[in-house]
Amino acid sequence: MSGSDRANTSGDSGKVWRWLPVILWMALIFTLSGIPLNGHVIRLFRHQDKLIHVFEYGILGLLLARTVFAAGMPVMRYWYCIGASVLVGAVDEFHQSFVPGRMMDWHDLLADAGGALLFVWLWLAMNGGGLFKTAAARAENES
Repeated sequence: MSGSDRANTSGDSGKVWRWLPVILWMALIFTLSGIPLNGHVIRLFRHQDKLIHVFEYGILGLLLARTVFAAGMPVMRYWYCIGASVLVGAVDEFHQSFVPGRMMDWHDLLADAGGALLFVWLWLAMNGGGLFKTAAARAENES
């Protein structure tokens, strides 16, 4: 293996490691949502489960955005981060329909989407991008 091959391999390895937090977070989401509920859930306030969904999928969106940002992908790809988060949320809601004491709820999916959108937008705002900027405005900021 030549030196340039080794360098390329380590670069690929770095790309794989970027995805590790995303994979681990998704594994945590599916693990927690697979735990049956026995009806003894402590409710501190109304709709607390929706707030949990906002943060849960907001963090997923943020981790995806961080990975996309590190890879230097165009800003429009951040919409894919939001879409991927919502897709994971939909699969998780379907998964929960098979878990005793849990059910599928489209309100949860809405909270997932809102969390992903909010956190990705905040990530872009803090890193000089803009989810809703036009291509001309982005080009102006980069020059």
